[in-house]
Amino acid sequence: MSFPNVLYGEHGFEKSVTTSKKNRIGTKLVLPDGREFNYCLAGEAITAGLVTMSATEPGADHDTDLAVATAAAVGAQTLTLTNGGTTAITANQFDDGYVYVNDATGEGQTFKINSHSTAATGAALTINLYDNDSVRTALTTSSQCGIQKALGSDVEIFDVNDIDGIPLGVPVCDVASGSYFWNQTKGPAAVLTNGTVVIGKNVMTGSTTDGSVDVMADDSSAEFLIGGVIAVAATTEYSFVDLNIRG
Repeated sequence: MSFPNVLYGEHGFEKSVTTSKKNRIGTKLVLPDGREFNYCLAGEAITAGLVTMSATEPGADHDTDLAVATAAAVGAQTLTLTNGGTTAITANQFDDGYVYVNDATGEGQTFKINSHSTAATGAALTINLYDNDSVRTALTTSSQCGIQKALGSDVEIFDVNDIDGIPLGVPVCDVASGSYFWNQTKGPAAVLTNGTVVIGKNVMTGSTTDGSVDVMADDSSAEFLIGGVIAVAATTEYSFVDLNIRG
């Protein structure tokens, strides 16, 4: 099955929501007016106009330091790791995700996951890379890796009290949990507003209201830039924002 990574669609395509997967997670949709969207999977019900974030992958103990069970030579397209976490891994749980070398020999390399096996706690996890991808610096059994789900998998509303990942976009229609949808990342969008925002100024992820934006106090703010204000609405309403979330 072929999955183009950039699609060009007509106005209205961005409101397509399905329970079956139609594209790879992260596929980009570009509309005639230049607005951009990324294909995502909702991990919970999401209301239109709320800022979303990536979710912590199930069993955060898979993030880093998984031992390489079998050395991988230059050119290898299969990696075998030991699931040293406390959570079993199901087949293709990390669909469209990544494996990266976080420590020791070969560190700094990143690979896209094509498919992978199941792995009980302490068991071997076999990860298959794509046909045109391979190990460039050999890995030894001292190397350590992390695995990460695709950023657009199990997307959540940005929770100011429980930040699990980076902001990913703003949906333009309501999305049911478990549905695939287009998450807007660039261009004009209606976004939930918290406090008093200012036309022509940047807004950041909200500091007190989930899924909202606040005016950006200064460039040193620790919050995440969402975009610039085109038209101001009152707090709890939806301002028009020129999004600039992801490339």
